[in-house]
Amino acid sequence: MEMRPLLGTDLVSSRLVLGAMTFGSQVDQETATAMVDLSLEAGINHFDTANAYNLGESERMLGRALGARRSEVIVATKVFGAMGDGPDDRGLSAAAVRKQMDASLSRLGMDYVDLYYLHSPDYTVPIEETLGAMSDLVREGKVRYVAASNYAAWQLCQMSGLSAERQWPSVRVSQVMYNLISRGLDDEYVAFAQAYGISSIVYNPLAGGLLTGKHRPDSVPIEGSRFNSPAYRDRYWTARQFSAVDQLRAVAEGAGISLIELSLRWLLASPLVEAVLVGASGLGQLEVNIAAADGPALDKGVMDACDEVWRELRGPLPHYNR
Repeated sequence: MEMRPLLGTDLVSSRLVLGAMTFGSQVDQETATAMVDLSLEAGINHFDTANAYNLGESERMLGRALGARRSEVIVATKVFGAMGDGPDDRGLSAAAVRKQMDASLSRLGMDYVDLYYLHSPDYTVPIEETLGAMSDLVREGKVRYVAASNYAAWQLCQMSGLSAERQWPSVRVSQVMYNLISRGLDDEYVAFAQAYGISSIVYNPLAGGLLTGKHRPDSVPIEGSRFNSPAYRDRYWTARQFSAVDQLRAVAEGAGISLIELSLRWLLASPLVEAVLVGASGLGQLEVNIAAADGPALDKGVMDACDEVWRELRGPLPHYNR
């Protein structure tokens, strides 16, 4: 497994990150432990969860699965989602950030996390309040590095400026959605992340499963898939995106690889991407994803063909900036 340093940190991450969102829902403890074991054997040293994933059960199961191997790995969790009805049980107020960190550490069975993500912007709380609380957690040794998920480039830029001004730890890692049929980051975020030295870890590498090629636009979503969720159908289940998937399947066939291999290796070849977050509903699916990523780099012709599919999907609308 190829490793890559996360910019501005002393962390060296595997190019694949195991996401534990299914732990506690589709995945039981025995399977979760087997998935962690398989990941470690394959060279994956980075594990990602969140307080809100299955109301904390994902954190509990990940902590149990890692056990005494904690010091060998990077562990990331997140804060924002609702964990109860109290005012400090959701969002990014200072009180919520501190309370939820302590709760996450308790569930994980750990005394610190390597990355603590703000899971989503909280527009009801001044960002200064949130960043101040994160700074406290770093100073107390509960968090090694501040991270953010689902933030726009301008928001990350704002946080970078505030952190520099107040001598707080700055956001070092950003987790964002990026794949062959969702490349909005290309418009502005890519240049920002490179200019500011922020490492990007991308999620939804297979577009919720659309880039597996298993789904068809005229069929009912497969039971248990993410497309049983209206949010995922709204995000990806369109005629234009299915057409793009068909074109990408042809690109993959021309290169002698599967659509999953094309999707993951394209991301690993991107100058934006430090690591790719992969989840799985079971051991077999994880084995497929690991094997698909472990192959030769795509050649320029294949990369160019993927770009052409994206240009057609994006359409002719001009960029707002030059």
